[in-house]
Amino acid sequence: MANRTSAQSIRDYKVNLELREVSITQAFQNIEGITPFKFFYKKKDINQKVKINLPQGEYTVADILESISRSAALNFKQINKNISVAQVPNSARETDERVVVVEEKTLTGRVVSVEDNQPLPTVTVRVKGTTIGTQTGMDGRFSLTVPDNAEVLEFRFLGFQTQEVQIGNQAVFNIVMQIDAKQLDDVVVTGVAAATPKEKLSFTIASVDSEVLTKAPAANAGNALVGKVAGLRISPSNVPGAGPEILLRGATNLRTGNGPLVLLDGAILEGSLSDISVQDIERYEILKGASAATLYGSRAANGVIAIYTKSGQGLAVGQTNVFFRSEVISENTYKGRHPEKARFHNKQTDANGDIITDNDGLALDKNPSINEVPFSRYRDHLEDFFSGSTSFRNYIRLSNRTAAGNVSVSFEQQNATGGIDLHEGNRRYNFAVGVDQNFSDRFDLSIRARYIWDRDDRRPRNIGSLIFASPDADWFAPNEEDGSPFNYDANSFILDSFFNPFYVLSNNFNERVRKRFISSAQGDLSITDDLKFTGIFGFDTRQDNSQAFQNPGYLAVVGDPGQGDIDRGFAETFSVNASAALTYVKDFGDFNVRSTLKYQYEDRQDQGFTIDADFLGVSNFNNLAATRADTSGLGYQFFSATDTRDIQIRSDSYAFAVGGDYLDKYILDFVVRYDGSSLFGDQERWQWFSRASAAYRITEDFDIPGFQELKVSGSLGTAGGRPLFNDRFEIANVNDGLISFPQQLANPNLKPNITTETEFTLSGNFLDRFDFLASYSNQENRDQVLTVPISVAATGGRSTQVQNAATLSTNTFEFTLGYNAIRKQDMNLRFDLVADRTVQTITEFNAPQVLAAGAGIWREGSELTQMYGRRYAKSLSELTVDENGIVLNGQFAGLGNTSTLDDYEINDLGFVIPAGTQFTNDERVVPLVNEAGEEEQELVIGNARPDLNLGLRTAFRWKNVNIYMLWEAQIGGDVYNSGLQALDRDGLGPDYDQADRPEGQRHWTSFRQSIYNGRRLNAEYVEDASHVRLRELSVNYELGNSTLEKLGMSNVFKSVQLSFIANNVLLLAKYRGFDPTAGGINARFDGYAFPLIRTFSGSISMNF
Repeated sequence: MANRTSAQSIRDYKVNLELREVSITQAFQNIEGITPFKFFYKKKDINQKVKINLPQGEYTVADILESISRSAALNFKQINKNISVAQVPNSARETDERVVVVEEKTLTGRVVSVEDNQPLPTVTVRVKGTTIGTQTGMDGRFSLTVPDNAEVLEFRFLGFQTQEVQIGNQAVFNIVMQIDAKQLDDVVVTGVAAATPKEKLSFTIASVDSEVLTKAPAANAGNALVGKVAGLRISPSNVPGAGPEILLRGATNLRTGNGPLVLLDGAILEGSLSDISVQDIERYEILKGASAATLYGSRAANGVIAIYTKSGQGLAVGQTNVFFRSEVISENTYKGRHPEKARFHNKQTDANGDIITDNDGLALDKNPSINEVPFSRYRDHLEDFFSGSTSFRNYIRLSNRTAAGNVSVSFEQQNATGGIDLHEGNRRYNFAVGVDQNFSDRFDLSIRARYIWDRDDRRPRNIGSLIFASPDADWFAPNEEDGSPFNYDANSFILDSFFNPFYVLSNNFNERVRKRFISSAQGDLSITDDLKFTGIFGFDTRQDNSQAFQNPGYLAVVGDPGQGDIDRGFAETFSVNASAALTYVKDFGDFNVRSTLKYQYEDRQDQGFTIDADFLGVSNFNNLAATRADTSGLGYQFFSATDTRDIQIRSDSYAFAVGGDYLDKYILDFVVRYDGSSLFGDQERWQWFSRASAAYRITEDFDIPGFQELKVSGSLGTAGGRPLFNDRFEIANVNDGLISFPQQLANPNLKPNITTETEFTLSGNFLDRFDFLASYSNQENRDQVLTVPISVAATGGRSTQVQNAATLSTNTFEFTLGYNAIRKQDMNLRFDLVADRTVQTITEFNAPQVLAAGAGIWREGSELTQMYGRRYAKSLSELTVDENGIVLNGQFAGLGNTSTLDDYEINDLGFVIPAGTQFTNDERVVPLVNEAGEEEQELVIGNARPDLNLGLRTAFRWKNVNIYMLWEAQIGGDVYNSGLQALDRDGLGPDYDQADRPEGQRHWTSFRQSIYNGRRLNAEYVEDASHVRLRELSVNYELGNSTLEKLGMSNVFKSVQLSFIANNVLLLAKYRGFDPTAGGINARFDGYAFPLIRTFSGSISMNF
């Protein structure tokens, strides 16, 4: 027989008490004050009009409750030290016992794996149908106190079949868990009619849980997904506080943005993901394409990322848990990735080797102009500026679970400067609350709320000045003008540009303070066992207040010193979304049906203003009152304001989804959604979206050797991308109180761009250790929203109109493979590989071509990732010769229109040059021209598209030590090194150096200048972006119970973990800039905006 517990019973526990005309709740409070018992009840069950009277005396608690029950018709049930209270049902009989003590017993046992008979730690052991449960320890053993009437124990563990065991009179349980590669209890709730097991999905949904996220916690919720999902491209920002660029299965919009729709516990986010704490996240569910995201309609062409946060659900009833984590982070640049600069120059020098300048401070060239003179001083200005910094991230979460719900409260503080001692970077505070409450067997309520305070130091870091300035520039010398520190114009290679960043930081104030509040509430009412009503209300509101100040006499400007400047800015966004859904889930024998009918409402309002004040009359006074009045009589505007027009966007939608399966193997899904939005033209206000998908679980019919699960699926669906607010209107500017003539013509026929995706997927599990998913997606992104030139004469002077004018075709291959290499009690090893390849092509373009970001061009037939520019001849056959033998390239090589092939040769670097000019001032490259003798300026010179993107996660555990690594790799693809081209402008690129070449075989700077070519785009700055990177590394050691006991800490802490974490540990690449992935996911146009930041941190995490 099982052992009964010795917990005190309300029938035995006696108290001395008197009650006079007290309410029921007051009576409960009196009893709680003098006993160890706690009452749990719903307010609606308590009749506050009933008064309780009990004469002074000694009673058992049960006697008191019997008296209250007779007066107020209440039932009481004791479970351990908790007493639940409920109304006596109408069907109750007079003989029914109203005060019940539930007897308890203790069950013990051990859980092992069928594979090797080794103990399984952290197996969930729970009384079926209740929240009473525990987990096995490292030795696989458990002990659980359960009610005497408990019938079934349930054992659950990831990767194993759930097992149910009848309790009966048994007290000891020895359980052998069977492998279950299918994981049917792993369900998703995003983009489907109702919660659906992953094995019964007919389209692709990816998920990432907190176990993966907390291996090496990222600074924000966007960066946390890097390298973890196939088809998800993320370009994380190295700038503290800035959010990453996110792309799912390539671009779906040419002009209006490609960021996915982001949901946080049901609330639609209108702001950055960078504000969300990773420690609060329970899991991500990611809908990669239109076929998966159809249920979200005209906002979902870019995919959907749904984030679900923690709320204490994993605790046992009555359990309170405190989790604390503190991390110290060392930040600095990845010094091995600093761009190389010239080590020699072509300037005149004095007897000390210092560069001679003219009266304005500009360095004078020597003759011959060859980079062969060493700098007398050579500094890496990046090392001077990025001296390294220490930042902190602290997080605490308090969680509690009761019989009727759970609550979680968390707080996070973090700051980061990005390795710059003079810059304050970003500071953020994040406060979050999560509550789940069960009010009855039929109604549940979940509330999530989050407040973020974020301060960003907006002073310019002027990274370009550090890179593009002469290596001998003395940034720390005083200014000759006023003796202030940090010589503002120390760069002698160019004046009135690239000012001293130390001076700029020391003499400016610029900040943005953001206050953001995100909240959602979800109520679930079970009307019947099969029919449920769900209501969701969410909002995201933020206020940005910015201010900047610059004193009169500021030197780092072109011309005379500045007269002072004050800027103020305010921006506010308030967005609301609400939805109501009826969900019907029913099993009809072999048929399982899941369906939902949903209405959704969205409303967003934006407003703001800016104020600019110049010509300050008072120094060191950051106040608008310091602005001088105009005394010149010339009408100078020293004070100006811009009022951002109020913007309101409203959308409504109706959706119906039905899906299900037959015999657990034939799976179907259908969705229709009808969207209306104020962003659409008046004649196109409502749009339809739909999806049809199917799947077949092959292994349910066929026994395939080695395969535990094999499924094939196909899906066809649509989603959309909304135009911008101004797009459908006629637009005229207002300046100086006057309305300008409208330039943009209204378009009442403007529609959202529509993405139609066809997806095929093969997924499965094999050899009891592997799981995989392979998919192909084709997306036709029609009705692209573009600004198109129109006839001024035909439209009364309007020159442009926003129209649906292009089609973008995207093809994506994805592959995911997981491998459980080792699964033992003391050791685990798992590998997760993700791979993808995406091609994006403009197949229709009904507008003049557009010069896109970086080196791109939008026109029919071009890939979105292609780079365009000039090429230089590298063989004589590349020269264009007319029928008379005249080389048409000659006019661009200084040879006019009479040169022949004999007038050209190839130099030692492989370039075609005018014959006889090598190692002279006349040596120059020869650009390619067309048959008409015109320089080819739009040749394809590169392609940012990788041949393959790879990510590899490894998780290794040996006893209490965990090692986690995230590797990334890119095979193929190009990056345009615009930063190197900027260095070449002033002769500071490393290719200018000639001192290591023999005398008489040195190229003049004019030769390199011909390649630079006025910074025109050309193929010589296109470099291979292939690379391998160790993105994340973490080593964790957990102090187990035995260690904590030895330290005398087991009564305080449940667990303690020590961690070492590193980011951007290693980058192997031929690329000569900071990072081959810089400059945008599709553009890859790298202007050296910010260096690659490397972080090393140590943290301690404690549960108590």
